[in-house]
Amino acid sequence: MRTAVDRIFDLLGALTGEPHGLSLQEAAQASRLSKPTAHRLLTDMIGRGIVRQDKASGNYALTLELALIAFKQLGELGFLDVCQPTLDELAALSGELVRLAWRDQDRLVILSEAQGAKPGLRFDANLGRPVVLHTMAAGKVFLASQPRAEALRLLRKQGLMGSPDTGPNAIQTEDELALELSRVERQGYALAYDEGDLGAAAIAVPILDPKNRAFLGSVAVVGPTVRWTKAKLSELAPALNEAAAAIAAKAAIAPFCRRIADAQTRPSRTGS
Repeated sequence: MRTAVDRIFDLLGALTGEPHGLSLQEAAQASRLSKPTAHRLLTDMIGRGIVRQDKASGNYALTLELALIAFKQLGELGFLDVCQPTLDELAALSGELVRLAWRDQDRLVILSEAQGAKPGLRFDANLGRPVVLHTMAAGKVFLASQPRAEALRLLRKQGLMGSPDTGPNAIQTEDELALELSRVERQGYALAYDEGDLGAAAIAVPILDPKNRAFLGSVAVVGPTVRWTKAKLSELAPALNEAAAAIAAKAAIAPFCRRIADAQTRPSRTGS
């Protein structure tokens, strides 16, 4: 059963990516709410300045209020700006898109990017996009850093195994995933080739806390398969590891990053 918070966020999710807004009927259908419930929540959010209603069309759309809150939070983290030069250098070296993903409890979220590819055939920004753990190189290094039981829990919680919205080489079973994670552990990096999307190639390495080796995030290079073989991608591993170490050292100054690392190593109150 959905809570009030679930209904609010489902409604916000329906409005996200709709710059021209949605009608009440459309918003209710997209968020699986009744029209009276959707109307009440939308009215409340208008009062808080989160949503606006266009006078001409009657459509509901998000204001910038949530974005301002989110960017204020990101700004307080204190590490994106200091990490950006490292991403820019890696983007220039690889000539492709570089992504920094960071751990947010049970998920991995793309927080920053640097574009090294020239206009034309290239991959563009996906800031804020959660990483699909079993099809993206960044997700694989996250899973490989965890005990196998925990990796399976994270995978099952995300619930995207077998999704049709993947590339032709996407992992389809947990047994296949176990073999892949063993390979990632041996190599120290993960590859994804026609897995997340057809025509997409990627390599990622983990970003580990320098003191306790806790998984903080990952850095990845993403490009089209027409420019990259798996062997050629693998040659980027040393540069990626150098970038990951630099980011880990810089992230150590950010209180947010220290809290993530501490939470992963702090014993529970029950002693389990």
